[in-house]
Amino acid sequence: MDFSEAKLKLQQLLNKVTPSELPKLLEWMRNSGELDQPLFDNNKAMLRSIADDLKAMLPVDAMLPSETTAHLKMQQRARPTVHVDSFLYSDEQVDSLCEEGTMSRNYCLSCGSIRTAPLDFISHSFSASELQFLFQNVLPDLTGRTLVDVGSRLGAVLYGGYLYSSASQLLGLELNKDFVRLQNEILQKYRLTDRVQ
Repeated sequence: MDFSEAKLKLQQLLNKVTPSELPKLLEWMRNSGELDQPLFDNNKAMLRSIADDLKAMLPVDAMLPSETTAHLKMQQRARPTVHVDSFLYSDEQVDSLCEEGTMSRNYCLSCGSIRTAPLDFISHSFSASELQFLFQNVLPDLTGRTLVDVGSRLGAVLYGGYLYSSASQLLGLELNKDFVRLQNEILQKYRLTDRVQ
């Protein structure tokens, strides 16, 4: 059901309510908290859908060839490090990727031997649950405020801010044109452009 259909159904339902009971129903809808869980579940589903769309457009490590500085920094680390975007992959999904051989948690300490050590994992994003916690518990009420995400990469903070905050505007600052293009595709597809740039 799309927005127009849902709006029509809700209007039809409200028209059936006894007029004297309507104020009580509207007050309940605004203040009871009983509608929060379905809304949060919908927000989580939307973030999952955005992550799935982004996964289809990116390599498993979510690193683009145009990220030359990030690639260089990864190569300069003392220990081999794998980039896994927490917004795209949960710990359970990383485990599955390792089990199917798409990703590994270990590297060979000396070529050709069975001597291995764990890889370091790094992410440039918050997970969906971290975004929810950030906007609901860490940051102050953002009503009427503008949130700026510097180095917004895939836009996870922008999407989380859209769903879990009342910020009047969310601005993503990203220099990499490939990430800007991906963000704009997601913003258009999910109709988030009323508050996100």
